[in-house]
Amino acid sequence: MNSACKTGCILLMFWMAFAPVSEATATESGTSANALAKTRIKAKVKAVRAGRVSQSARLLRQDPVDEASLDREITAARAIVTGRPNDAVARERLAHAAAVLIDWLLRAEAVGNREKAERLGSKLKQRLQDTGWRVQSQSQRGDLLAKQATGFLLGRGIFLKTDTNKACAEFLAAAEKLSPAGWHAAQCMMEAEPEKAWVLMERAAEQGHAAAQEWMGRRCLGEFGGKKRDLVCARSYLVQSASLGRPKSQTLLAYLLATGQGGPVDMNRAINLYKLAAGHGDVDALNNLGEIYEVGRGVPSNPEEALRWYQRAAEKGLGSAQFNAGRMWATGLGEKNNAEIARGFLLQAEANGVVQARQMLDWLDLQGIPSRDDATALKSESSLNKIPSREASAEH
Repeated sequence: MNSACKTGCILLMFWMAFAPVSEATATESGTSANALAKTRIKAKVKAVRAGRVSQSARLLRQDPVDEASLDREITAARAIVTGRPNDAVARERLAHAAAVLIDWLLRAEAVGNREKAERLGSKLKQRLQDTGWRVQSQSQRGDLLAKQATGFLLGRGIFLKTDTNKACAEFLAAAEKLSPAGWHAAQCMMEAEPEKAWVLMERAAEQGHAAAQEWMGRRCLGEFGGKKRDLVCARSYLVQSASLGRPKSQTLLAYLLATGQGGPVDMNRAINLYKLAAGHGDVDALNNLGEIYEVGRGVPSNPEEALRWYQRAAEKGLGSAQFNAGRMWATGLGEKNNAEIARGFLLQAEANGVVQARQMLDWLDLQGIPSRDDATALKSESSLNKIPSREASAEH
């Protein structure tokens, strides 16, 4: 190649390097750059928002420790939402507050504290009525507390459309870590897969769920398909449940202590437990205290005190207590009796299936007021000589 050609080629390359591009090329290049910039900005905004929500969720794991702190959290988040309805962080805070509240509600039900459970339920519906779909969204992201809460909402048709199957699936997903979820998952599976259900029930009991502990105790007594009666096992579970304040467990443990099953007789402790349960309105405890004071087991015999306990249980609809109150009014306390009041209680007892009530009514109608010895012989099927009743349906 000659020198002239070389010089021309170099000049051409130099010109191409620094020459302005065409209008079409410039527009295409600019559009591409702008689109890339916008994409990057959107990605950064999304990341910031996600980071804030994630940070908020992490901070919210320092859950409120009592109702007062929960109320403050709800009030603070609600104030933000009022001013900025689309604030994602505040909405997440409200949803998490709902999940915490539902956990407390379920635990209150487990110990039989209906008053607290109803109060929390009212607070949920009044102050967190707009959290359903976001609680469900938190569940879909793997939050176990939200899964349990979603199971609750779906199961009871609160904020979300009732769907029992989905509710059970949510409870099962949270069962390993959360005892209320385990209890409800066990209830879901009790008919179709009882063996798996009792595995879940036992785990919930070990995690401190008072209702699960009572059911395990009853299973040790031979209920719920228990294969053998183990009174020591029963006492062990019931001691745990009773210590958490569950009235039904307190009554059942008192029954074992009063009858010496699974260990020595301890009437003082039995009476104390009956009174604790009676204070929460447990009808078997009320009736059993009446019988204890009537016959004088561990306390001096006191018919008037016995009648007071019987009547409290009778007013709550317990047939055996209605019979006992009617029997005592028929035979009289000291020198007084009242056949009319007696008939009222006895008719209620008969309607509740107490066979002895009809016999007593016949005596009142045909033979006049029977002697105290005859009437006392017609004791009801009292709770002191049978296992106290449990709720017929599964508790929430």
